[in-house]
Amino acid sequence: MKERLKPTKSEIALLLLAAAFALGMLLYKDLRADGGAWQITTQRDSDAQCEVMPVNINTATEEELIAVEGIGPTLAQRIVSYREEHGPFKTIEELDQVKGIGMSLIENIRYLVCTEE
Repeated sequence: MKERLKPTKSEIALLLLAAAFALGMLLYKDLRADGGAWQITTQRDSDAQCEVMPVNINTATEEELIAVEGIGPTLAQRIVSYREEHGPFKTIEELDQVKGIGMSLIENIRYLVCTEE
């Protein structure tokens, strides 16, 4: 007659852990049925108006430039100094001439700044 093997407590624990992991993965897959794309939603009071006005880099003070995400005190000072030395910026791309500002930052702040009123 065959002897029946008894699983140890450790083996039972591992089996339960594996089963819990597999169940979790199935639930995760079902919740991500949208193709894996993450979606961020925000709620806003329907009466509230949220309008972002671009900062004019030709007239802004250092404090106004610091308010632009990605521009700190040092870059704000450099922008003002460059503007005073070379005159107003004709395009946003001219910010590339300011030390410490590259095309990557320009692309990130493009919708936050302008060169005319």
